[in-house]
Amino acid sequence: MAGVLAVAILLPMAAGQAAEAFSDPKALVTAIFEGYGPGRTAGDPTAYYSPRLNAIFDQAVENKVFTDDNAMKGEQFTPAAVFNPFLPDASALLFDLTIGEPTTLDDRSVVNVSYHNFDQPRLLSIAMVRENGNWLVDDVASLGKEDHWLLSWALTYDQLGF
Repeated sequence: MAGVLAVAILLPMAAGQAAEAFSDPKALVTAIFEGYGPGRTAGDPTAYYSPRLNAIFDQAVENKVFTDDNAMKGEQFTPAAVFNPFLPDASALLFDLTIGEPTTLDDRSVVNVSYHNFDQPRLLSIAMVRENGNWLVDDVASLGKEDHWLLSWALTYDQLGF
């Protein structure tokens, strides 16, 4: 009974977090990276995705893009940890976080983000779309020195990239 009560309390809270609306592109990006602060556990990155990006992500899951090494050898499929485009590292110790000013044209916006995770520099460009007055992440590009990828392309065409 206590477990059912806990689920009944936590489920609306989780749904409320996923349904949080952002009327400003920079507020959305700031909220995403607040989850990576000390002592915090970042939530599911797909909660911030647009319907278009969620559809691409769902298709990638259906196509078993996120497989472990055993599945790549033809053994039984088990999903690996889902790739997080905002922090593509296993551990987080962010510093020098800089969230740029949005460049907006109609219902589209781009915000550049740079940070160091431990000693690894990262440079991301987060593309957003406004739908029903709410800004959502529509794609993410890594533009750093060593890592170059576009999330939608990697999910669709580069199944070995994860």
